[in-house]
Amino acid sequence: MKKECMQFQSMVEPFLEGKLPGSSRQSFIEHVRKCKVCHEELEIYHVIYSVLDELNNEKDKETTNYMQTLEKKLGTASKSDSKLFGVSAAYGFAAAGLAAITAGVLLLIL
Repeated sequence: MKKECMQFQSMVEPFLEGKLPGSSRQSFIEHVRKCKVCHEELEIYHVIYSVLDELNNEKDKETTNYMQTLEKKLGTASKSDSKLFGVSAAYGFAAAGLAAITAGVLLLIL
């Protein structure tokens, strides 16, 4: 892993929490759009955060489109671009499953 990627991966959580300052936020977004490894890391964290948020808010609505909500956070949502970097729906479902399992374990621990 590149040293630059380590720096940007440390920004994933602050980005998702809306705590990343403007210039850092823009640099982060530009890097994540170009780097598949960092984008996948962001996707995993985004799904986990989303599932935990849904569990905490006890939402009983339709399934969230995690990839679409991430694209909106990155400012890239469009109907013609339903996935970034060729990430398949199967990857999204796998990440959602992992997030659900993680959330379940956390609930049991807490």
